[in-house]
Amino acid sequence: HCGLSDAEAYAQDRSGKLFSLSGGAGLTSLGRQLPAQLAWHQLVNIEEQSVSIGMTRNGHLFADSHLLAKNCTSFVVTDAHIIFTTNNHFVKFVHLVSPDEMEVPGDNPQEDERCRSIERGARLITAMPTNMSIVLQMPRGNLETIYPRAMVVAGIRKLVDEKNYARAFSYCRTQRVDMNILYDHQPEQFLAHVGLFLDQLKDVTYIDLFLSSLREEDVTQAMYKDTKRTADRPSEITPNVPTGEQESKSKVNKICNSILKSLQSKKDTNLQNIITAHVCKVPPALDDGLTLVSGLMQEDEKLAEKAIEHICFLVDVNRLYDNALGLYNLELALLVAQQSQRDPREYLPFIQDLHQLPTLRRHFQIDDHLERRGKALVHLKSLDAFDELQQYVVKYALYQEALDLYRYDKTKHRTLTNLFAEHLESRSKYRDAGLAYEFLENYSKATACYRASGASSWRECLYAAQQQKPALSPDALSDLASSLADALTEAKDHTSAATIYVEYLSSIESAIRSLCKGSHFAEALRLISQKARLDLLSTIFDPALVDALSSTTDLLADCKAQLRAQVPRIMELRRRAEEDPLAFYEGERGPAGADIPDDVSIAASSRISTSASLFTRYTGKAGSVGTVGTGVSRATSKNRRREEKKRARGRKGTVYEEEYLVASVRRLVERIESVKAEVTALVFALVRRDMGERARAIEALMGEVVEGCRVAVAEVFVPLPGQVAEEQPEDHVAVSGGAAVFGEYLDARTRRQEAPVVLPFTKLALLGA
Repeated sequence: HCGLSDAEAYAQDRSGKLFSLSGGAGLTSLGRQLPAQLAWHQLVNIEEQSVSIGMTRNGHLFADSHLLAKNCTSFVVTDAHIIFTTNNHFVKFVHLVSPDEMEVPGDNPQEDERCRSIERGARLITAMPTNMSIVLQMPRGNLETIYPRAMVVAGIRKLVDEKNYARAFSYCRTQRVDMNILYDHQPEQFLAHVGLFLDQLKDVTYIDLFLSSLREEDVTQAMYKDTKRTADRPSEITPNVPTGEQESKSKVNKICNSILKSLQSKKDTNLQNIITAHVCKVPPALDDGLTLVSGLMQEDEKLAEKAIEHICFLVDVNRLYDNALGLYNLELALLVAQQSQRDPREYLPFIQDLHQLPTLRRHFQIDDHLERRGKALVHLKSLDAFDELQQYVVKYALYQEALDLYRYDKTKHRTLTNLFAEHLESRSKYRDAGLAYEFLENYSKATACYRASGASSWRECLYAAQQQKPALSPDALSDLASSLADALTEAKDHTSAATIYVEYLSSIESAIRSLCKGSHFAEALRLISQKARLDLLSTIFDPALVDALSSTTDLLADCKAQLRAQVPRIMELRRRAEEDPLAFYEGERGPAGADIPDDVSIAASSRISTSASLFTRYTGKAGSVGTVGTGVSRATSKNRRREEKKRARGRKGTVYEEEYLVASVRRLVERIESVKAEVTALVFALVRRDMGERARAIEALMGEVVEGCRVAVAEVFVPLPGQVAEEQPEDHVAVSGGAAVFGEYLDARTRRQEAPVVLPFTKLALLGA
């Protein structure tokens, strides 16, 4: 018995009934029935209830009537675990909880700390929880002591709960347990007792070892996750750092700051720890550490040298030298440089030159040397060296920083803005350059930049052009407006082009033509009425309307013909591929591979076997799939490019023809969807101009094409046998060159394609059904 009264003894009969032997009262039944007579048996107290733990002679391990294992060879019980060995050569740990909640770990020692491999035939002798070890007897008779990770981690958790950080740290060090567990197990307790932690560790090297082991990961959630499930301790610890402050208040920085606060009064004994705490922050607080050393240089030079030796041991000395320079402390930089392997001829002349400069000039030289351009710019401003500052800005493209520095100095701000504008213009950022020139009231250059930026800036361009002084001549303004209108027409922005024609070129005729090209017939009619130019209806608008009708009719007729030709061809290709896949995928390659047997598996449900068979056939390689991969691996990138071009062309008779035709049908459907609004506007305008028959004809043709698209989508984009909705991982034949392109085609063919959407075409009610 374990955890029960020593004055009592317990027994069981052959049927498994439990009895109590107390004093002279004889056998007293406990009213409990075990599954069988247990050859090895023990009673333990779990949560104020006695639980029977025992093993039968055939290796069945029970907790009351709950079967834990069928292959147990020995067991012991501690205050925290049931520890048992198995005939699979594992030692396993089960937490002492209610029998119904007991969980036996699997045979995976790499993933679960509660399972550990042991030598074949080893048996448990005893467990020593206070020493976090167990003793095993080997088949040869010798005894061996091991420290299972489950016991060690559980013991460390218990020691942390007891605030016995010294012993917990000792076990972490000797058993190679990540020292982050000292904090992660009880974060709030650790921060509240940092002083106790430091007093218990005492040794400076131990404190340094702990600080250097810190990392952001919570080891209690990954590496040492607590597997015990109890109601009073959840399995996950909620972090006490708000999400928004995670970066600024990281775990490592919180620990380092707490230790620094506790060591403020112990600089004489724990200087090394203070420096380590600064360096171990994320990111390392090198400037704080160096500032501490700088202060020591005024108080105790020997202590400062000792400190600089330690910080140079922790951090790359070259990086430390740059940080010391960045503090503008030449003596500190020299002290750091002396700890490095640098030749004094490299750094002494530089430091001597800096020492001879005035303070602001020295700061500028240091920041320029460290490539801290923004700070160097601030020093130049303080030196009032504006000419040098301009050169520095141009050299390192510091325009935005310089503009921010001089935003309250209007004259210098304008000078820097002009430099920035020239820079933007040289980088072909014409729109931004135009804005800068416009801010400077340099409308001539603003006009040129807005014009160069493209047709989209036509409004800004015309505004800047009309603000120039002296003003542009009418001819120059007309030429500019005309070129912008032409550019907008090429960009298919017909409404903007019409605006320029009306407002800047006074050409109503050109505006009407532009609006009709963009299918803005209603706007064209409104403009004709506004300008009282009804004569343009018959001379400009109606011919443009007829031209639009003609081009739309040709487009729809071509689409209709394309559907009639391509959809049946796709159906035919799919039928041929289904009837005789090998002959279909052989394509124009002819008899190459004709020696392949006819009984090769081509079942549509087996994508892998189909792909492998077709690889063999298509590449003309007889034999196994492995032979194909070996042979094709010698193909060059030139062959691949040739095959990619062949696939893109989709020439008739090749294996890529179907893929090309399906893509063509998709593009056609999308094109028809994009012109529906234009056709609707065209039909409406034809009716308004008393061209009802033409309106009916184009509307009927559009209806036929839309119906053809609907039927084509239903037939072409129907899921094929063996297709899947998403790409799934599978084994592929290792091929390259042209065969790899064919493999990609086969993979694409097995993935279901999303069908394009065909919306109904709404006809004009006035024209009737």
